[in-house]
Amino acid sequence: MAYPPEFLKLVDKFVELANQLSPEKGRGEVSAAILFAAGRYNAFNFLSQGGTDKDRAKATDFYVSEYRNAFVSNLEGVVGPVMAGQDETSGK
Repeated sequence: MAYPPEFLKLVDKFVELANQLSPEKGRGEVSAAILFAAGRYNAFNFLSQGGTDKDRAKATDFYVSEYRNAFVSNLEGVVGPVMAGQDETSGK
């Protein structure tokens, strides 16, 4: 799947913020915070668009599947290189 450059720039902003926070908080805590924040924002998004109890299971399956796809795609380098030794301030 090809991602539009504008979308990847938005993603890079989150990664840049995570890299800025990592030296002080540690990568593990920042990673957990990003995951929790994504869950919080997506729950807000679902509910603010009129999501109902009836739709929760379907929404949960969708978001979990999207996260899995994103994680696997990044592990496999589908959306660009992910380096284990990235500079924590520049993301490079």
